[in-house]
Amino acid sequence: METAIKVEGITKSYGSCVALKGVSFDVERGELFGLIGPDGAGKTSLFRILATLLLADEGTAQLNGMDVVRDYQRIRRDVGYMPGRFSLYQDLSVEENLSFFASLFGVDMERNKHFIEDIYSQIEPFKHRRAGKLSGGMKQKLALSCALIHKPDILFLDEPTTGVDPVSRKEFWQMLRNLREQGITIVVSTPIMDEARQCDRIAFINHGKIHGIDTPERILQEFASILCPPSLEREEVQHAMAPVIEVEQLTKCFGNFTAVDHISFQVNRGEIFGFLGANGAGKTTAMRMLCGLSKPTSGVGKVAGFDISREAEQVKKHIGYMSQKFSLYEDLKVWENIRLFAGIYGMKEKDIEQKTDELLERLGFSAERNTL
Repeated sequence: METAIKVEGITKSYGSCVALKGVSFDVERGELFGLIGPDGAGKTSLFRILATLLLADEGTAQLNGMDVVRDYQRIRRDVGYMPGRFSLYQDLSVEENLSFFASLFGVDMERNKHFIEDIYSQIEPFKHRRAGKLSGGMKQKLALSCALIHKPDILFLDEPTTGVDPVSRKEFWQMLRNLREQGITIVVSTPIMDEARQCDRIAFINHGKIHGIDTPERILQEFASILCPPSLEREEVQHAMAPVIEVEQLTKCFGNFTAVDHISFQVNRGEIFGFLGANGAGKTTAMRMLCGLSKPTSGVGKVAGFDISREAEQVKKHIGYMSQKFSLYEDLKVWENIRLFAGIYGMKEKDIEQKTDELLERLGFSAERNTL
């Protein structure tokens, strides 16, 4: 088989942190190749080097015989890259995003649409909707369409299904198999073992090193203790206290679209309560109403005894909210982020420093307190 990607001795450091340590591997043309490993293993750094967005400190990499440093302009014409974070422009519509990416690569969107017909046909009914208003699965299909509009030979996908529901994940991987049949070489990273099994071969990367490359079955068996840990177990707990959240017929409409349709439930104090559902089911909209960030169209909701419609500011003072999107400030250090949020919640200045140190210690972040 012909080699599409050849990586030899790639090393990358960020100050004292070594992200990649002598990484070497080959990917055959038309192969669906997987990278698996925990957060911080070096997957994204490797993707960015191969996509010519980051320079390695040592080592070489070739794509279709072209060097990632010397021939970066030619490589960018031949490669599609879908980064781990949402890569679209949220204020642009589906069609505007696709047109923009086509213009970046100097291709005609209408002429090239047939390359992505199987994928784009699923999101075309929403072509005038802003990308930021799409469900998680739809966003990923649009991002994949944008990465493919110039018909690349090689496709890099960095954890493309994170946050996507099981049905959309299944559809997404069927799309990847179809692309492989068209001869496109695909390199994908994933933390999900069922997805890793869909690859022809996988490489297990941890602490910046490749520890093994083989078929999914052999790698998952060899590193089972790391990659396939025991599942979480649930303890049965009885809650006899009064509910701390009460919802009756809660509804939220956006124009003619009903996002949350007359839901009712209660959550007891000290309980772990879950919303389970597909992308677009209404989970985030329900969360935002409970947090006082979005006013219901109708219905009643109380959180910690406060009405979510009339007493939203009181609700906010009694809750913590971790949104789906990354909610931190990347140009602030760890301790600075904590102090900022403490101030937002109205904590007293004399308590903030002490509780910041206590929290850093409890979370095991003391060594990272000055990291951005």
